[in-house]
Amino acid sequence: MRRTLTVMGESVLGAVLIVTTGTIWNLIEQRRLLLENRPPGQFFRVNGRSMHLNCSGTGRPTIVAEAGSGEDSLTWTLLQESLADQRRFCSYDRAGTGWSENQNTPRDADSIAQELHALLTAANEKGPFVLLGHSLGGLYIREFQQKYSSETTALIFIDSVAPDAYIGADGIELGLDEASVEKRSGFRFLDWVEEVTGYARLTHQCSDVPSPLMTIRKLYEADQCIASHDAEQRKEGQALKTDLKEFSPQPIESPVLILSEDKSPTFQTPQAIAAWNRVQKSILNLSPKGYRVIASRSDHFLQINCPTLVKYEIRRFLRIDKETSSRQSGTTTILPCE
Repeated sequence: MRRTLTVMGESVLGAVLIVTTGTIWNLIEQRRLLLENRPPGQFFRVNGRSMHLNCSGTGRPTIVAEAGSGEDSLTWTLLQESLADQRRFCSYDRAGTGWSENQNTPRDADSIAQELHALLTAANEKGPFVLLGHSLGGLYIREFQQKYSSETTALIFIDSVAPDAYIGADGIELGLDEASVEKRSGFRFLDWVEEVTGYARLTHQCSDVPSPLMTIRKLYEADQCIASHDAEQRKEGQALKTDLKEFSPQPIESPVLILSEDKSPTFQTPQAIAAWNRVQKSILNLSPKGYRVIASRSDHFLQINCPTLVKYEIRRFLRIDKETSSRQSGTTTILPCE
């Protein structure tokens, strides 16, 4: 019996040593990767914490991009490169994501909009701004427009969510109803252990770089498998109930462009595809000066997988190419993803 307990004690001690060693190695490696792979842009203090902002190009109005859940400024790499020759383009990392430090404030849309505004002010970036939001970022740019309408000239939604996505039958079909969001925003112990101990990094789970972004592979890999980033994503999900209470149902006068996917593998059923289509249609009601473009054979990340289409439609919307005519308000156009 005593021998059995000794063996068990040694096994436990060995496991603790392995986990501790892995955790220390992962912290050192994670810090090394982030320090050696600094993103383009600058860092500014917001509420006493460092936040990363990457602005490039010239031309007004400035485009300010808000990434989706679990994403950061790197998701805008292709689009920023393609538009910066005609417009100033600013992408950033929300607090606690990418290269920005976390904030001791709620992760609701109101706080996020205030932090973005403070970041732009600290960087001396002048409005009015064209706000560009992908996925969950669509909620955050709506909140920014509500709070700072005089500094907003237009909104662009790239396959964005809308309040309708979280309620009723459509919310259930999309897996975005309150119960599903709470479950997805909960703490997942095994995932946390894999990231904290370095197991995910050692087994190359941090190296799944989208092929269009291979030019920034090292930056992308440095930005993956970070437990604190996942914690911020969970906090944003947990704040959705607060977010939905903050939005005004009143239409706005600013022009709106909606770019949508068609039948992404994200949605596994015809009912979910139809529900997402209704959500995209609902954004048209936000402004009488809005229209929608659907990218056929596309997925959720249009800015990465349909960069040419997204670039030309934004250029058309902002009348950068004077020879192209604007699309009619209230209409929906289907174009190939390219």
